[in-house]
Amino acid sequence: MRSRPIVQSMLDNGFLDPEAHNPNDFVNYTVRALKILDEALKDAKQHEEIVELVATMFDNGFCNRDGQADPSEWIMYAQTAVVDLKSM
Repeated sequence: MRSRPIVQSMLDNGFLDPEAHNPNDFVNYTVRALKILDEALKDAKQHEEIVELVATMFDNGFCNRDGQADPSEWIMYAQTAVVDLKSM
């Protein structure tokens, strides 16, 4: 799972909220994020650098629960960041 550090950073920074999401949501959104991001990273030549950068973006406020309450938005933004960074 190449995307694990990104998803861990997302979880650490509010990707899911225990008060707003039930345990099934935690499993479903986390697995969905891992699958989507692993797919986006599969042909990246420097995937370690991309993963580190995107995880750092989340650690520094890339998304927050106030602005992006829907976990699907977090996944979409992370996927977009990976795809854009891959093209560099």
